[in-house]
Amino acid sequence: MKRTNKPQQSVFAEAWQNMSVDINKILPQKLRGRKDKWKFGLVLALFELLVLGVVGRFVYHWFKG
Repeated sequence: MKRTNKPQQSVFAEAWQNMSVDINKILPQKLRGRKDKWKFGLVLALFELLVLGVVGRFVYHWFKG
């Protein structure tokens, strides 16, 4: 990762910038650089919660017997 010597305004601004760079790496090509990335992030988060919920349910029932 290249570091620039320009000072950041705050820790939160730097974290947001780093997070945006990381998210752009996993986004489909057609969504990179667009302002409505939050829709993809919301769908991805809901999908992740659904998958974790289903897997957690099966693991719980497996442990329970």
